[in-house]
Amino acid sequence: MDALLNALMAIGLLLVLILVIYLIDRVNSIESETRKVVTTLNENAAKLATPSMGLSAKKLWDAMTGRSNEGLDPQALADLRSRYPVILSKHAEALYKDGFKDGILGSPPSDPKNTKEIVMAKGPVESWIPTAQANALYQCGLSASQTPEAEWGPIRASMDEAGEFLWSKAQLDATSPLSEWLMPSSSSDATATPGA
Repeated sequence: MDALLNALMAIGLLLVLILVIYLIDRVNSIESETRKVVTTLNENAAKLATPSMGLSAKKLWDAMTGRSNEGLDPQALADLRSRYPVILSKHAEALYKDGFKDGILGSPPSDPKNTKEIVMAKGPVESWIPTAQANALYQCGLSASQTPEAEWGPIRASMDEAGEFLWSKAQLDATSPLSEWLMPSSSSDATATPGA
């Protein structure tokens, strides 16, 4: 009888030991999965905290033109799309002003870079636009600096064409042509200065 009782106690202790080892393994696996989830959440939060969801330059342009939207939160993308016209406008303005300034200073024309760091309220964003439009906007500024305002018609048309291309590619509605606010006519606003 004592042998049977000892055997049952040994089996009971063995079962308790196996149960403890199993529970420790489960707790370790749950902790490991929790760490992975927390790391992923922190990375996503960091991306969403930036003004462009962690996207910059060509990747930002591709997301805004619909070329590369996989893995992006649709709501965050819609929020970014609502801020993108400001980024695009500031980039276009910077290219025009660079060309205008080079023309005024008599600097030799340079090849404008199609990437530009744009300062936004939530932080800087690196913007990218196609080379052809970057060159067109720069050349508009350069030409405007060397041409009397009365002869700006073709320059304005070229600028508006580049702007229309950018806005339509980015699937945005242009509120007004670029030339309307980058090259204001002094007859409509006596205080406006070209490229200012």
